[in-house]
Formats: sequence, C-alpha cells, structure tokens
Amino acid sequence: MKTALVAAACGFAVLATASRAQVPANIAERVRAAGQAMDPTIGQLYAPMFPKEAWAGVIIRRDLPYGSDPLQRLDVFAPEHAAGKKLPVLLFVHGGGFTRGDKHGAFYPDNITLWAAKNGMIGVNIDYRLAPKDPWPAGVKDLASAIAWTHAHIARYGGDPNRIVLFGHSAGANHVADYAAHPEVRGAEASSVRGVIMLSPAYSTAPGGRPNPYYGQDADLGSAAGQITRLTASPYPLFYAYAEFDPKPMKATATALIEGLCQTKSRCPKSVELKDSNHFSEGMAVGTPDQQLTGPLLRWIKALPAKG
Repeated sequence: MKTALVAAACGFAVLATASRAQVPANIAERVRAAGQAMDPTIGQLYAPMFPKEAWAGVIIRRDLPYGSDPLQRLDVFAPEHAAGKKLPVLLFVHGGGFTRGDKHGAFYPDNITLWAAKNGMIGVNIDYRLAPKDPWPAGVKDLASAIAWTHAHIARYGGDPNRIVLFGHSAGANHVADYAAHPEVRGAEASSVRGVIMLSPAYSTAPGGRPNPYYGQDADLGSAAGQITRLTASPYPLFYAYAEFDPKPMKATATALIEGLCQTKSRCPKSVELKDSNHFSEGMAVGTPDQQLTGPLLRWIKALPAKG
C-alpha cells in the first residue's frame, strides 16, 4: 500500500485504511489472482450481496432530458416521502473510457444512486455525449448542463438544489474533476456544488503519450501535472478513492494527484485505497456490506458545509 509513503511525504488525510476482512473471501481471492487486469466479471461477484428488496422505499424517474441530444438524459432516485424535504443530492457520472458506458450499465446497475437514496440523499445518474464523436469539452459541458437541470428541478423530488455532490468513476471521475478544475466550463450552477468525489480517474503522468480520444492532442488537458495546478485553484472539497488493483494508469494518477494536491495543505483530498478491489469491483461494492468506500464517503458527505 503506497498510502503510507504518500502520507509521510505530504501529510494528507486518509479517512480509512481499508481492511481485507471487509471484502468477501471469494472476491478478494479473485481480485488478487487477476491483479491489475481489467476484469469486469469480478465486479459481478457482488451482485448476490445486494438486498432482495433493495428497491423498496425508493421512487425512480428515468430518462429525464437535460438537453436535446439523445444521450443527455438522467435518472432521479428519491426516498419515498422525500417530497418537501431538502436532502443533499449525489450526482453520479459513469465511466467507459470516454467512448462508451451507460448510467444503467452492467458495471454499476443503479447501485450507486440507489445507495444514495437509501442513505438520506437524492441520487441522480447521467448519460452524456461520448468521444470520438463529441470530444473535449462535450462531456464536462454536459455535466454542467446536468447540474443546472438538477439545481432547477431537484426540489420537486425532495432534493436541496444548493447541496449537490459530484461523484464520478473512471472516465466519469475525469469529468467531475475537469468540472472542478476548469472555471471556464462552469456557469451559474457552480455555486450549488458542495464537493467532488473522484473514484479512479486516469490522467497522463508521462509526456509523449498517445492522443486521448476525448482530450485529443492537447497534452496539458489530459495531464496529471496540469490537473494538479487546476485542482489546487478549485474551490471544491475533494474526495479521492482508488483500488489496490487498479490498472497502472489509475494507480499512477492516484499517486501523482494526491501527492501534488497535498503540496498545498488546504487542497489535500480525503483519500482511501480500497484493498482487495479492482477497477470494477470498487464501484459494484457500493450498497453491499463491503463499506470500504461507502463508510468514509458517507461521513465525508455529511461533513460538507451546507453552503459554500
């Protein structure tokens, strides 16, 4: 675990040192055997752990348009009897290497927004335009539009329009990080965002890499170094999580971003390494008894200031 080394160098706050005991033995064994291989089948091992009545008590509205493109759609998950309340909102952005993926996909089939609704929040899932047809800044602009829609409409579902927390996984984590890092893509909706959660994003940590299908030829846009500079200037609290067996680009990004951000003490993200987890199991574990991520994450969300 490299957390100790980074902590010693930068003094960043690690919310949880994940225990291997929290991961079921059969999943931990599969993860360790697969190593850093991108094996999505491991994530599916969590499926039997979801409660049989997981949907009970949750009202779902699907495919609400936040723009004119067919991919500009979102879902809302709200606890029953939330109407009239002002619950915090968790807005989730799926991954897929910028070129694929779906808010109702196989790797996290509604479990993250369902977890939000079961824990006193309103969950929002979004789809967004994909590269290479729609490269930078289409994805992050779609996120801005989805936040604006949420700010305008979420009160009718019981959500607080001024307490929106962004949560992205993989390429989705890049999108939420980019939203936090690039003031030029933000509009009036930006004041409603209270925090940003990054789960295993990937930025380039070495010069001369191949063009990215989303960021294109602009090396700075997709670089960890550029992102450290921009996130250091960002106004939002940050939470960073990554898997012990994430692929090398995600592990390198985690080390670079956490170390770089923690050079400025006030910008140091709350961080956790998820033991015996891979790039797919880390998201599928949300909503199961494996609370390596959700335990510290829920505490962090609850501690966020209600107003900026």
